[in-house]
Amino acid sequence: KIQSVVQAYAAAAPKNIRYYQIRTMNEATDTLATILAERQPGDWVAVESMSRLWEKAQDMGYMAVAGMDKAAYMERRRANGRTGAVTPKPDDLWSITKGAHDGAFLELLSQDSFLNVLLTTTLSRPPKGDGFIKESQARKDVRNEFGIDMGLEGAPRLPYYAQTLLLLDKKMGQVSCRVLRDNLSKTDDVAVEFDVADRKSFASDFWATCREL
Repeated sequence: KIQSVVQAYAAAAPKNIRYYQIRTMNEATDTLATILAERQPGDWVAVESMSRLWEKAQDMGYMAVAGMDKAAYMERRRANGRTGAVTPKPDDLWSITKGAHDGAFLELLSQDSFLNVLLTTTLSRPPKGDGFIKESQARKDVRNEFGIDMGLEGAPRLPYYAQTLLLLDKKMGQVSCRVLRDNLSKTDDVAVEFDVADRKSFASDFWATCREL
């Protein structure tokens, strides 16, 4: 919700934010190329959200191997009484999908030494063990390693690209932040939890809790 957060500042909104709206994975990689060509030391790039980006990468893969996006493919399969492969040409599909998402986008971001990178995604309940859709082993490993009982949407191995992994939760109107992993922590306790007063103060709350000695 980057746009709505900026609007919440009204007249005091920062003037140095450039917003890119993308519709396809090709637009995402083209936009990243523009950012990398123009970025300066100390700049930030925020991606909202990695869940949607992963969907766009999958759409690219499905379009390449099946001639339609993922939603259209699954709808046609449903209309045909669920005949046909759940995943068409898996080797080709995932090679294209991961190549665009990981190789042409996420790895370029994670390897850049100038940019500060903020990646956001959403949560979902993991599928039941006896459900039609099975949860991948990679997603199970992530949940077990970081001790969360929900699934992080987006690419299965997304959390391993981040130096710091935070979980924001809202209960009874109060937002809290739980640090799941922090390779850059300046404190002795790297698994802390703190309340977030409002959406304008998250960064300062995080800095005071996890960076200041």
